[in-house]
Amino acid sequence: MGAISFNFRSSLVIEDQSFIRGVVVRILRQLDFGTVMEAEDGSSGLNVAMERRPDVIIADIDMAPVDGLTFLQHLRERETQGHHIPVVFLTNRADKVTVLKARDLGVDAFIAKPVTLVNLREKLQVVMAPRR
Repeated sequence: MGAISFNFRSSLVIEDQSFIRGVVVRILRQLDFGTVMEAEDGSSGLNVAMERRPDVIIADIDMAPVDGLTFLQHLRERETQGHHIPVVFLTNRADKVTVLKARDLGVDAFIAKPVTLVNLREKLQVVMAPRR
């Protein structure tokens, strides 16, 4: 499987900590994403996701007032048949309950903080590969 190009792809970063959000945005731009959108919580992130339909979403789990798990639940409920937006959770939490709940809600991957260009690129190559 060859590497996929991110040039014409769009991404949405949902993270309540502006510093971390900025780091992820910079990494996505280094990966040559065509469009990089931002939101600071799950509620505003859901609005952007439904309006703009990004190719991938990178979201924190621990946010207020709407956390990543609640965001993911609402996103999956609103997705139309056959239109699945890959979601990658950024997290410091790897407890079994959180991981299982995220999996049950349809998360595509996890990345432990702090995120790096290499680990984000590797996850995105996997979750954005064409489905067979």
